[in-house]
Amino acid sequence: MNPAQSIAQQFLQQYYQTLMTNKMGLIQFYTDASHMTYGGQQHDGLKQINEKLESLAFQKIVYKIDDMDVQPGALENSLFIFVTGSLQMDEAEAYKFSQSFQILPNGQGGLYVHNDIFRLVY
Repeated sequence: MNPAQSIAQQFLQQYYQTLMTNKMGLIQFYTDASHMTYGGQQHDGLKQINEKLESLAFQKIVYKIDDMDVQPGALENSLFIFVTGSLQMDEAEAYKFSQSFQILPNGQGGLYVHNDIFRLVY
């Protein structure tokens, strides 16, 4: 496994674990420069992303990653990650999903989600 794949796996593990245990904790992955597209609707910056996270109506969600691809990003130490998998909300039927992330250095030794595109696959 190359370093980019290792970083991407660590990021995804933290991201989806946070989503499954404390969805409002996801805001820590974003900044005011972040963009999220969720089911075709775009949310820009912390305020709009936070409002979207608050609107997610599930009480319980379980994610399973089926596959992941990662490429170096355009900026040094940035990554582009594409994920496919399944999720189950509140004991309902499972859905397939795809999600892509562009993660960039945050200037403090860590990374943040600059772009996030999520889509259920029906």
